[in-house]
Amino acid sequence: MSETFGLYVHVPYCRAKCPYCDFNVHVATPWPERRYIDALVAELHHYARTPFVDRRIATIYFGGGTPSLFAPASIGRVLDACRSTFGVEPDAEISLEANPESVSVETLRGYRAAGVNRLSFGIESFQPHVLKRLGRLQTAAETRLAVPMAREAGFANVSLDLMFAIPGQSRDDWAADLETAAAFEPEHLSAYNLTYEEGTPFFDLRRSGKLVALDDDDEAEMFESTRRRLAGHGYRAYEVSNFAKPGFESRHNLNYWHLGAYLGIGAGAHSHEPSGATARRWSNERDPETYARRALDAGSAVVSEETLGGSAAAGEFVFLHLRTMEGLDERAFEKRFGSTVDELFPETARIIAEGLLERREPGRLALTAPGLLVADSVFASFV
Repeated sequence: MSETFGLYVHVPYCRAKCPYCDFNVHVATPWPERRYIDALVAELHHYARTPFVDRRIATIYFGGGTPSLFAPASIGRVLDACRSTFGVEPDAEISLEANPESVSVETLRGYRAAGVNRLSFGIESFQPHVLKRLGRLQTAAETRLAVPMAREAGFANVSLDLMFAIPGQSRDDWAADLETAAAFEPEHLSAYNLTYEEGTPFFDLRRSGKLVALDDDDEAEMFESTRRRLAGHGYRAYEVSNFAKPGFESRHNLNYWHLGAYLGIGAGAHSHEPSGATARRWSNERDPETYARRALDAGSAVVSEETLGGSAAAGEFVFLHLRTMEGLDERAFEKRFGSTVDELFPETARIIAEGLLERREPGRLALTAPGLLVADSVFASFV
């Protein structure tokens, strides 16, 4: 077992649910903040006994939903519980997702005082018509205030989320979003293409023909221009959709992509514990009220659990590492699974021959530039 782990804290409440979102999000006004925090603290105390006993937290990530709907004092209670149960590494990365319209300089100062040292803003776009299409609550003016407010509140590590390939969004719109974001000089940028997830309004609208997806050529050009433009501003692509100034890569997300140990608390949260060539995964009750009741009654709200082994565990190891620009360390793979990548996945040779994967140096497999454009298809070969 590793000596440290990452902690994910899910806050499922939003003022409105975006039509493209398939996360475990629940619209509520007001939301049961105190009861939900009590449940999170109870769950932390449960896990401090097993299986994470005597281990310290290296990263903490408050995700959602909209964690910035919760008061700084509530976030502080969870962090205090982390310190008293497990202990938190002195240099821990502690992130909080925030929406621009849900914060002020005062609340951001409160989060900073509580111990949050990294903000991740859901900007998505600076264009009014794009924000409207996405169903976002913030105005374009509010998106432009996000980073200045964070700086005034004392944050030196800020990330912005942007989205492309949105119906009605032009190449020029996307170029303007990238340039505007870079001008604010955040330490980290995430740039995701819009996906149509089953069960969302966007999925249904697309299937019915009422929403037309962006042309593939436009989407590919937006993807490639992202890498060109952000590189020109000093951002290094370290994962398919993530870019950072040197030293500001998301340590919490890197732990996911490297298949490290992480504990998820909150409604619908997932956890992962690697053990040699296998891994145990479990997840919580998704309904927030049922989750809170179970966590408060028993300390646990787990509803599903599985042990992943064999080719399934090996395939997950391959495609998650391939998401990163450093790629897959084949020696680490062989040490963990007792076979080479080529032995377990003979199709690797075909993918290399097609120019989608390459061995940049002995023992390291990575996506090529063409492979990045069809990354999901490459990953599917290992699932």
